[in-house]
This record gives sequence, C-alpha cells and structure tokens, in this order.
Amino acid sequence: MTNIKKILLFTIIVFMGLILIPTFCNAETHSVYDSETLTNAVNTAATGDTITLTANIELTHPIDISGKNLIINGAGFTISRDTENWSPSGQNGTLITAGGTGTTVTLRNLNLRGSQKYGAQAYNGGHLIVDNVTIANCEYGGILVNGGTLEIVNLTLYRNRNNGDANNGIEIGKAEGLQNDPKVVMNGTLTSDQKDNVVYLATNDTLSTFEVENAEGTKDKILMDNNKVVVTDENNNVLFTSNSNSNVEVEGAPEYVPNVIVTVMLIDDKTATVSVQSGKTLTKDALIAEIDLKELGLDDYTIADFYTTSEYKEKYNFENPITAATTIYAKLDKKAVEAPAQEADKTPKTGVETPIELAVALLTLSTLAVVILKRK
Repeated sequence: MTNIKKILLFTIIVFMGLILIPTFCNAETHSVYDSETLTNAVNTAATGDTITLTANIELTHPIDISGKNLIINGAGFTISRDTENWSPSGQNGTLITAGGTGTTVTLRNLNLRGSQKYGAQAYNGGHLIVDNVTIANCEYGGILVNGGTLEIVNLTLYRNRNNGDANNGIEIGKAEGLQNDPKVVMNGTLTSDQKDNVVYLATNDTLSTFEVENAEGTKDKILMDNNKVVVTDENNNVLFTSNSNSNVEVEGAPEYVPNVIVTVMLIDDKTATVSVQSGKTLTKDALIAEIDLKELGLDDYTIADFYTTSEYKEKYNFENPITAATTIYAKLDKKAVEAPAQEADKTPKTGVETPIELAVALLTLSTLAVVILKRK
C-alpha cells in the first residue's frame, strides 16, 4: 500500500472516530423514582440515553415518547397507573407509547400493571422493543401494535382485559388515518399463562396488512396457519393461536407445517415419542438425545442402533424425510457389569509399616555399609 493510501485510510478512521466518540460519550443515565421524575427524564433525555427506575412508579398520566431513541430500564421495578390521580392523554390511556417514525423505545427488566388501556403501544411507525418485560391486569390489552413495530426479545403476558371479557395479549391493529402498517419482529421468546388471544388480530379498525419478521436465531417464531397466526417454540410446537381474520393479509410469515409423531419402540413394551416437523429429517444422535433411558427405567442399557422392524434386520434410514406418523425400533445393549475394584495389598513385605520408616531403614543400612567398608 502506498504512503498516500495509508494516510488517506488513517484520516478516514480518525474522522469517523471524531464523529462517533461524542455520540457514545454523551449518552446519559437518568435515575427516576416517581411519575414526575420519569416524565421530566423522558422530556429532557437525549437520544441514546437510559432512564433507570429506582422504585416502583405509579403514573398520573401516559408517557408518550416521540422523535428519540430511549431505553427505560425498570431494574425489576413496576410501572402502574395511579388510579386516583390518573388523567389520560385524549384517547390514549396506555402507560408507555413509542410514537412516530424515527422513535425507538426499549423497555427492559420492567413490569407493567393496571393500565387504563394497554401496558405499552407501538404507534404509527414507532418501534417498541420489549426485553424481559411482564404485563398484567391492563383493561384493554397487554400491548397494542397500532401501525408501529413491536420487537419481542423476552415478553411474558399474564391476563389482560376487563373481568368477564376474553384475554387480549398483543393486539395487532391500525387506527383510522394512520399511514403505517403494524409489524411484529420475533427475536426471542413469548410466554403467557393464557391461551386465548395471546395474539389478537383486530376486527374493528382499518387493519388489512400485517407484517411479520422472524429474526435469525429466534427461539419462538410467528407463522401462518390458514387465516390465523400461530406462535411456535424452537421444537415447532404451537404455543398460541390467534383469532381468525380472513380480511388481513399477513406478509413475511412462513406457513406453519405441523409436527408428526415418531414413536420409538424399546423393550418391555416401553416407548418414547419425538415430535418432528413434517418433511424434515431426524438424525440418529438427535433421536438418542431425546430418549431418556433412565427416566424409562432402562438406565442399565445403551442404544446400539435403530431399525425398521422388531427383528432388527434393516437399519432405519435417517436420510428419509418424515412425512407421517412413524414407528422406529431401538435395539438396546445391556451395559457391561464392571468388576469390583481390587484393593491393594497393604500388608508390609519387609516389616516396615510406612514409607518414612522404609526410608529410615534404607538410610541406616547404607550408613552401616559405609562404616564396614571404611574399616576394611
């Protein structure tokens, strides 16, 4: 590389450093402990700042964040509604809203409870990230994806919606007049103690298009099953199924392919079952890892191989895709019985009891030999 190229490269690196260093250095952390300090921190914080709770906070009004990127670190504390002093912001009764294109709000290590409407909202282009967040007892629902983007890293939903009404976890919707369509990015895990409407496709607004993205490496996934959205775990088991809405076009969500059951026949009429996505293959090592012989009372055996019949003549071909319920026969070998360890003979051979005494005896003999030799 010529000197001129080296100088040019060095100049570019220094220039980029001068641009980026102030960005990192200027990020601040704001500690908050009540509704007023949280509101002030949101209003005064610069993009990139972190707001950290030092106590549980009861809000007297919704927190609206727009035009900046903020992290709200709950540090395990809870944000809830002060029911006696609560004042909604127009129609917005949600605790925290990320609103507008160019806005990213990350909620981390936070509990949201008892909102007048939703625990949190991604509104009209706003990007809401939830990482180790729990939401419960909100009167309308857990999270409203209202023309914004929700990114799920680690979210736990308990029951949300008024008593007597069906649960409403994540509501996908689009209010009239909004320019942006809702989007959900699955980038981790979604947990709930509820089964109904953990994901709910709104039927009473202008929702017509809903985008889904499953991030690379995510454990849970969002898939399509006819007119419903399903959430599956890392083993392709269905965790939650949404309501049906044939008027909504879902983009980016692969079709759900159900699992089929592989039954492994062992001995003594004992069996093990493994769930495999239809059309996929199963490896020998993966199948062995799924079978807990100890739990089945067969810990004295090892799995030698797998066969197509109980006669163990033809080995099972793991290269074949599994498209229907399948039975495989496992040949087990009895573990070899280990002979008990032989204890070493501790009887002294020379009348010497310990290594120290042996050393002393050898020293004495060698000294006596020297004396005898000198006398000669």
